[in-house]
Amino acid sequence: MVFAFAGIVKGIIGMGLPTISLVVLTLILDIETAITMIVIPSFVTNLWQAVTGKYLRELIREFWFYLILSGLSVYVGTSLFFNMSNNVPTLLLALIIIFYSIMVLTGKTIPFLNKHLFFSKSFIFSSNGILAGLTGTLIVPGVFYFQSLNFEKEKLLQALGIHFSILSLFLGFSKSYHKTIFDFEMLFLSSTSCISAFIGMFIGRVILKKINERMFRKIFLFSLLIIGILILFKTYIN
Repeated sequence: MVFAFAGIVKGIIGMGLPTISLVVLTLILDIETAITMIVIPSFVTNLWQAVTGKYLRELIREFWFYLILSGLSVYVGTSLFFNMSNNVPTLLLALIIIFYSIMVLTGKTIPFLNKHLFFSKSFIFSSNGILAGLTGTLIVPGVFYFQSLNFEKEKLLQALGIHFSILSLFLGFSKSYHKTIFDFEMLFLSSTSCISAFIGMFIGRVILKKINERMFRKIFLFSLLIIGILILFKTYIN
């Protein structure tokens, strides 16, 4: 049900599957198990989003170095994850979700100074990779960076799909490298979740034709904000 709902969200607004899956699963599971469960459905659905568009070659040609840097930086975040209490990544996840929700709901953007310079882009993509490895969430600060480039919607969604695919792939590799957690049961659960996610995405596409996307986005972000606060509360009582 979690992945089906997350798939519906992704089908409507083009993103949110790993984020909504992770924050809901974190309410009932420890963050390590939750991150592991989202790796395969996150990679598969984002790969589909990455390749279904006309900007694939253009985006890879422009960002290939930074995408690789982002992926390799996931290993740094995963190393940090396994060397600290589970409460720290969970707390950081909650804060990122709350920050992201408030920023988007209030229409704020992050003004990236010199966003086309090598060092600026290197910092943005490497920090995104570190945060992905540490918390399992793929959105910050990459989403804000790509939004600042003023891409048209189709190109923006494809750029996010490519970036999220790379992050998800390296997240799986780094988890396997640092600790053997992909046992048969986990692989089965994570793989079968892809079916629910794609069914949800199909339903989301159908719903998109019948509802106001802007209103749904607001409802989604308010829900995300509430869940982020609940995760924060869960971390506090633990």
